[in-house]
Amino acid sequence: MAQFFHHNEFGYCARCPRTRHLHLCFGNVALAATTAEFQEFREVVSSSWQHHCLRTQDPEARCIALRTPAPRLALVFTLIELTQLRDIVENTALLLEVEELLQK
Repeated sequence: MAQFFHHNEFGYCARCPRTRHLHLCFGNVALAATTAEFQEFREVVSSSWQHHCLRTQDPEARCIALRTPAPRLALVFTLIELTQLRDIVENTALLLEVEELLQK
């Protein structure tokens, strides 16, 4: 059974018990990542959110692009969506940190 970390109305993050990959499902986007890849994605989401949170005039305008490793492919979000994605990613990261501390 998958281990769920965090969810909101836009999506969730869970860990596969077999592969140990984190599965982030958000709207029409699904990501399966190792913990290290997830942390890299967390940095991208957080830095993009920090950059846009005070600059975006219309929080419902789909104008925020997150680059991907694939050339010429980006994920495009509204500020509202990016905030909800950040919520899932940051809360999952905090729970991963707690899990790591408890295992020591």
